[in-house]
Amino acid sequence: MYRHLLFLTCLFTVGGLCAQQITVSGGGKPAYSHTPEASTGLNGGVFVIYSLDQATIEFSGEDESLISWSKFGPSGAANATPVAGATQNGYLSTLPLTEGDCGYVIEQNGRSYYLWVIDYSQAPLVLNGASVSSDAGQCEQTTLQLDGSGERLNYYSINGAPKVLSREITVSYMTLVWNDESLSYIQTVQSETLDNFSSTVQVPAPLCNTDFSISGDQLLNYWGMEQTVSTGEYITTAIGVTAKAEQTYREEALNEDDRHPTEYLGGSAPAEIEFQAYMTDAVTHIEWEFSDKEDFSTTIARYNDQTLRYTFRDEGTTYVRLIGSNSTAECQAYSETFTINIGEPRLEAPNAFSPGTSPGVNDEWKVAYKSIVSFKCWIFNKWGVQICYLDSPDKGWDGRYHGKYVDPGVYYYVIEAKGSNNQKIKLKGHINILRSKD
Repeated sequence: MYRHLLFLTCLFTVGGLCAQQITVSGGGKPAYSHTPEASTGLNGGVFVIYSLDQATIEFSGEDESLISWSKFGPSGAANATPVAGATQNGYLSTLPLTEGDCGYVIEQNGRSYYLWVIDYSQAPLVLNGASVSSDAGQCEQTTLQLDGSGERLNYYSINGAPKVLSREITVSYMTLVWNDESLSYIQTVQSETLDNFSSTVQVPAPLCNTDFSISGDQLLNYWGMEQTVSTGEYITTAIGVTAKAEQTYREEALNEDDRHPTEYLGGSAPAEIEFQAYMTDAVTHIEWEFSDKEDFSTTIARYNDQTLRYTFRDEGTTYVRLIGSNSTAECQAYSETFTINIGEPRLEAPNAFSPGTSPGVNDEWKVAYKSIVSFKCWIFNKWGVQICYLDSPDKGWDGRYHGKYVDPGVYYYVIEAKGSNNQKIKLKGHINILRSKD
C-alpha cells in the first residue's frame, strides 16, 4: 500500500505541539502531492492519484472530537456537500475515495482543511509518436506534431478559480550555442518544457541537424513510467551568424590624436579593421553590408569574404553588419551592428624645436594630426636646398642632414596632405632650430 503524507499547520494545545496530518494512499501508485499557491485556499494541498482503486484519504486530527467530510466541485467550497462513508477511530478518520477530480473539506473543532484530488486515470498522458512539420521556412521556430493525448489536469480553488497542474512534458534536442571564449558554435543540448499536451508544439529552431525527443510527464516520471517518443533526424534550415571586429592601432604614432579609441571603433583615419565571420551549419552564403544609415536603408558596399580587412578613410559614421542565408534564401540571420566613427581631419605643424640638446625633449620636429590619409612634407634650408622629405605624418625630422645636425636658424616646410573629408590640405611655414652652434 502506497501512502503520501501532508502535515498541516501545527496547533498549540495544553498538551504541547500537535500537527494535523493528511494521508492519501491506494490507487496502485504513491500519490503525488503539489503545494498550490496560498491564494487558492487549498491548505491541504493538491493530490494526484494513479487511479481510484482502493484509494483513501486519512486525516489525523488534533483530538478525538468529531471529524466531518464534504466535497466540492468547480463552483467552490461554498457549495460543498456532505460525504458519507468516513470512519473515525480516535484521532484518525478515513474516507474511501469513490470520486476524483473534486475537492474535499475536512472539519474539526471549527477548523477547515481543504484539498483537491486529481484522478490521473481520467486524463493519462499517451505518447504514440512525433514528427517535424514539413512546412518551409522554419527559421525561428520549428513545429513538432505529436501523436497522442493528455487532457489538462485541472483543479479549483476554494472560491472556484480554475488552475492547471503542469504536466512538465520535456522536449529535448541539440542546437548550436555561440561560445565567446573558443570563438565557435558549440553543440549543446536544448530543453523546452511544455505545461500541457498539444498535438502541435513550437520550439526554437535548432541550428544543427538533430532529432527531437519528447518525454513525460512529471507524474509518469514520479511513478517510474515515463513515456518517450522521437522524431528521427531533422535536417535544419535555421541559421545563426556571429561577427567579430578587431582594429589595428598605430601605437607608436604618439603625435596622432585619437589613434586608439577605447569606447568605439574608428577614431583617426585611416582606421584598419578586420572583420571575421562565424556561422552555423546551414549557412551557405554570407555578406558584409556597409551603410551610412543605422537602419541600413541604403547600402554603400557589400563584401563576401569570411575574413574582411577594410581601411576606413572617410570622415563620418559607417555601419557594418554580417548577413547569412541558407541554401534556399528563406532564412536569414544578422550579426550585431558595428558602428565605426571617423573623426574630422586636423593638421598642425610646430615652428621650433631643439635637436641634439635634451634627448627626448623637443628634439624632433613632427606635426600633430588626426585623420590624415595622405601626407607629403618637404623641408628646405634658406637657400632652397631640400634637406628632408617625410611621406607619413607619424614620421619626423631629427634636425640632421647627411647624418649631421644642421646649424641653428630658420628652415622652411611645405606640406601637401589630404584629410578624411577628402579635402586637400596645404601648409607652409618656417621652423626655428634652437641650439647653440657649438
